[in-house]
Amino acid sequence: MNEPQVKALADCFLQTLSPDLAKIRAAEAQLKSASAQPGYGITVLKLIASEAPIEVRQAAAVNFKNHVKPRWAPHSDQDIVALPEPEKEQIKELITGLMLSTPPVVRSQLSEALSIISEHDFPARWQGLLPQLIDRLKSGDMNTMNGVLETLNSIYKRYRNQLGLSGKLNEELTYSQQLIVPLWEALKSLSAALQSSAGDMARTKQTLSSIKLVCRIFYSLNSPGLTQEMEDTLKGWFAEFHTYLVYDNPALVDKDPDKETAVDAVKAAVCQNINLFMEQNEEEFKEYLNTFVQDVWTLLVAVKQGSGQDNLAMNAIRFLTTVASGVHHELFRNEGALKQVCEKIVIPNLTIREDDEEMFDLNWVEYVRRDTEGSDSDTRRRAAAELVKSLTAKFPNEVTQLFTGYIGSMLQQYAQSPEQNWKAKDCAIYLVMALTVRGKTAAQGATTTNQLVNVLDFFSQHVLPELQSQKRDERPILKADALKYLTLFRSQVPKDTCMQIFQQLVVLLGSDSNVVHTYAAIAVERLLAQKEAGQQRFQVQDLAPVLEPLLAALFTAFSKPDSAENEYVMRCVMRVVSFVGPEIAPAIPSCISALAGEQGILMRVIKNPTQPGFNHYLFESVSALVKQGCAKDAGMVDKLEEMLVPPFNYVLSQDVQEFHPYVFQIFAQLIELHPGELPAFYMSSLFQPLLAPMFWERAGNVPALSRLMQAYLKKAGPQIVAGNQLPGLLGVFQKLIASKALDHEGYKLLDSVMEHVRFKGLQQYLPTVCYSFPCSCADDVKGCCLLHHLLCRSAAHLPPVEHGLT
Repeated sequence: MNEPQVKALADCFLQTLSPDLAKIRAAEAQLKSASAQPGYGITVLKLIASEAPIEVRQAAAVNFKNHVKPRWAPHSDQDIVALPEPEKEQIKELITGLMLSTPPVVRSQLSEALSIISEHDFPARWQGLLPQLIDRLKSGDMNTMNGVLETLNSIYKRYRNQLGLSGKLNEELTYSQQLIVPLWEALKSLSAALQSSAGDMARTKQTLSSIKLVCRIFYSLNSPGLTQEMEDTLKGWFAEFHTYLVYDNPALVDKDPDKETAVDAVKAAVCQNINLFMEQNEEEFKEYLNTFVQDVWTLLVAVKQGSGQDNLAMNAIRFLTTVASGVHHELFRNEGALKQVCEKIVIPNLTIREDDEEMFDLNWVEYVRRDTEGSDSDTRRRAAAELVKSLTAKFPNEVTQLFTGYIGSMLQQYAQSPEQNWKAKDCAIYLVMALTVRGKTAAQGATTTNQLVNVLDFFSQHVLPELQSQKRDERPILKADALKYLTLFRSQVPKDTCMQIFQQLVVLLGSDSNVVHTYAAIAVERLLAQKEAGQQRFQVQDLAPVLEPLLAALFTAFSKPDSAENEYVMRCVMRVVSFVGPEIAPAIPSCISALAGEQGILMRVIKNPTQPGFNHYLFESVSALVKQGCAKDAGMVDKLEEMLVPPFNYVLSQDVQEFHPYVFQIFAQLIELHPGELPAFYMSSLFQPLLAPMFWERAGNVPALSRLMQAYLKKAGPQIVAGNQLPGLLGVFQKLIASKALDHEGYKLLDSVMEHVRFKGLQQYLPTVCYSFPCSCADDVKGCCLLHHLLCRSAAHLPPVEHGLT
């Protein structure tokens, strides 16, 4: 590191890793300043190429990615200066070599940067890249080949999920056909290396890593559609894929069952590839179908319960699901085949595992995320449930009859010994949900169901008893299952029954299990949000009997271990306040005290913000309380300000940036709701600091700040003029209209000035305001219209003209 700039940057990045917050902020400020200088990206790449400590190079790679992302091809409405073309060319020359020579932790960040660059420049403005990579792919050196494959994977992964060939994409894909044969040749050489390196575990793992990369590139290249060049080589590709699915190497089995092996990673990638062809190219794939169905079936029967094989199991099940959904579903028609699917695949993968139980108890956030929000591939259970749905759609009578028998058997096991066999009931509930739901939405839950399954009977006999149990914390997983069932089938459960259940939901909000009280909050929130025929299904009076204990239970849940910042519970608080509306007024003092009191949630969160979702619903809840609390009693504003101003002052004085927009919006609410003249605090302590550039330079603040200024103008226009604060406000306007991304906020602000400031106070500034327009709106229809609007507003302020000769 001879260059002083590189050395200085290395020291700066090292400071960003310091435990000292002051040093971190100072270093970040220094990096921000340096990034505005020409050649910054090149200097960072030189640091990455140096012998600096690996953690410094990794931090530099992350910074480089974040530097390139907004600057490589900024949108026209962004106020960001694009990197100069000569600098871009140097970066492209350097980054390719670094992809082949840097350690994996650095390469992964450079890979993302390369993906960003290639999205804009490849291939039209980077013609030499692909031929260069193809040449290096033929080098025979395993390390070089792996680097090339990672680079290609970075370039082409943006093709995934882009079904259909647009003009630009078609041109790119046509250009990239020169890669197919060399890539196929590389795969063959890797297969040969895999066979010859059986005794060398390190080399075998590296070879498998490269094979996986080839599989991912194959997936990317085929995602937009099958080309003729690819079709000509399909037989060879699928022969290799079959080899990998049946490949086994006991020496590579990891002692930790929670870690994915290199072999399983390759097999999972192959399953993704054959699933893609099954979805998009069924005709071309049909001659290989029986072979791969047998391969995948054999795989799934042998897959163990360890989480290290989750990725393989989920992708293999998804392939069978796709087969069952398509024209070749007849492969499953045989009763023996359906029975085997149920016994060997569905039930083993629906049955809760020790890992799941551990997650339920120790990592409830991840459990809830996977169980309620995850995509179909998030868990084995969801993948198995999708397979059941596909089979039910094609063979409704056969599958329903078969699986109903298994459900009855599992429920019988539970009845014989609930303590020992609770997992059987858990599996039965999941199987019923998979068997029954045909269609669902976030707003309504299940919308269409399998008419061969009686949803309400099962609810009454097997779900409701769990909800009504006097032992709130007994068998918590079954309580969670019951709550999930209620939430899913809330449209099918009669309204009267749901109303009776609200009391049980309040009880379950007090459960010591984080998952249970979270699912109870989700159930309440979804029920209150539900509509029938465009109208709210439940009315305020329906909730009135349980409103007070419900709010108490929700706020008590925040005191449970690990639920202090439970975003699902806070979302439920927000929903209850919004649902009840002005009738929430009697409960507002206790709610605001819990949320924003001296020992309340807000003061704790603003000092150490960690959960963005929770924080959002927290401020939304406060905003809803402000809105609903003042709807009946305008005098409530003073009480709310007394509670809210101290934490809001802390946010602004300590520059807690993520909360600024929320604070500005709620201040605007308070000002708008004030029945009389604003308290002195708003003008003496708050207004002038809000005009400081530091607030307006952050684009995320501007909409909220603009609304706050408009509220000030509406309530205190004369005071602003009298305090000589209008020039500062007009300066903000000039800054905003100079920005393409924020000019509309500037126009809103000016419009409010024209509406609420008397002509006498505005007159001296009108020439300056008008001169602000030409550069920004001469070619802008929106700007010209607003200038015309400004002139009309000005004319409305002028005294009437007296007609006649003088």
